[in-house]
Amino acid sequence: MNRIAQSLTLTVAALAVTAAASPAVAATKPLVDLRGADLGTHAVDAAGTAHLAGSVTGKPFDGTYVATLAADDGSLPAPGSCEPAAGTLDVTSEKRFLRLDAVGEVCGEFTDATYVVTHRFVGRYVVTDATTRRLRGTDGWILLILATQGRATVEAYDS
Repeated sequence: MNRIAQSLTLTVAALAVTAAASPAVAATKPLVDLRGADLGTHAVDAAGTAHLAGSVTGKPFDGTYVATLAADDGSLPAPGSCEPAAGTLDVTSEKRFLRLDAVGEVCGEFTDATYVVTHRFVGRYVVTDATTRRLRGTDGWILLILATQGRATVEAYDS
């Protein structure tokens, strides 16, 4: 019986320490958590750069965006292939703005009647300019999606 009591005491003590430590190691809330509020648009210029536009919702504020996506070799990849790329995302509202510069990889996607994504860029961003100083230098994950019929969307998350 003595071993059972000792084991139970140790288990309760371990749970108490874990419960007490949990708030101290809780993750901080993200400073950037943006998603396309609706379906945006995109167009590719003669230099091979995709220009996206639309609106976003989330943190640090809702607003409109313009973004660019450019593969390193100057042309977006064919379906089934990927290559290094760079992107930007500028978000503005009436009184605030935010600029994210990103590097990552763009992949060409195979489309069909139900899957309309033509290109998917996944990368890491850094906030290079913002009206709020605490946002500058923040980094995280970004997604730029191009779809058929000139459609597009974006996501960015402070991770």
